[in-house]
Amino acid sequence: MFSQLNHPDMLFFSPVRNSLPRHISIDFWAVHLFKQVGVSIWLFFNVYRIISEYRLDKLNIHSGAGGVLLTRRLPIPVIVTCHHTYWQQYHYIRSQFWKRLFLPFERRTYQLADRIVCVSEATKRILLEHYGISEEKITVIYNAVDTGKFYPMNVPKHRNTLLYIGRVDKRKGIEFLIRSMTFVREQIPDAILLVGGKGSHLGKMKALVSRLKLEQNVTFLDFVPDEQLNLLYNQAQCVVVPSIFEGFGITVIEALAAGTRVVGTDVDGIREILKNQDYGVLVNYGDFSALANAIVAELKDQKKVSSISSEYQLDRFMGQYQQVLNETSVMS
Repeated sequence: MFSQLNHPDMLFFSPVRNSLPRHISIDFWAVHLFKQVGVSIWLFFNVYRIISEYRLDKLNIHSGAGGVLLTRRLPIPVIVTCHHTYWQQYHYIRSQFWKRLFLPFERRTYQLADRIVCVSEATKRILLEHYGISEEKITVIYNAVDTGKFYPMNVPKHRNTLLYIGRVDKRKGIEFLIRSMTFVREQIPDAILLVGGKGSHLGKMKALVSRLKLEQNVTFLDFVPDEQLNLLYNQAQCVVVPSIFEGFGITVIEALAAGTRVVGTDVDGIREILKNQDYGVLVNYGDFSALANAIVAELKDQKKVSSISSEYQLDRFMGQYQQVLNETSVMS
């Protein structure tokens, strides 16, 4: 998405190897061991070199839980994009209480930033209330969906089929969804949940399906390539996003762009999108019967999404982001 910003002098640094234009791969031993923490270590030791070598006049880093952390002030303006926070992780997922240890480093990153881009109003509120960040330097820019990749197709819906796309782990609420399928089955015995994705809980969730005798109702697709996603979104009668929390919820707007309604949890990130009831319905996380009833209602009433709001369009996103980049050079 960011590689499509129209700026010929923009460079992209990441530990991924690819053929994207103007991309520079980070080859550093700590990245292989510590992943994004390793990228933060690389940045600490190399930031002055890359500023000089590539003649950078501003730096945009992507922060939040699992993102890059900045620990010292730089001689050029810094824009930090916040996707979600460690506060959300330890606050909403009790088993991750130890992630409070990262809060001082994360707060320092936002304090050093000249501008902050939040992907949701919920994330902005957390930075204001729990990190003490000045509102004047925060801009909310919703993530966008490429409607050239995700769009309504002239294909029939698969009867009584719902779809989950995402990591198979605790934060994404997949166990909540699978357990709710026992209640869905009571009302629609042939309901089918397609689970697309991999993750740390995949084996555990397959065992749970077997224990609950849901083998006829839950099918694991494992990793789904991008080129197959739009067809799956179109064929499903509804998409379910049962997360404990989200920084934004990109799966939600992908489904909506394909014309398919969403059942989502009433949590940070998701509620801002599904506040429009034409897009779907919200339920409380952990309420199995409420989730099941919402799914059943969507399966029985085959509504479609007529169009997605312009605030999630890619052109709007790129224009807003470019404006932040331009303003930061002027301001700093």
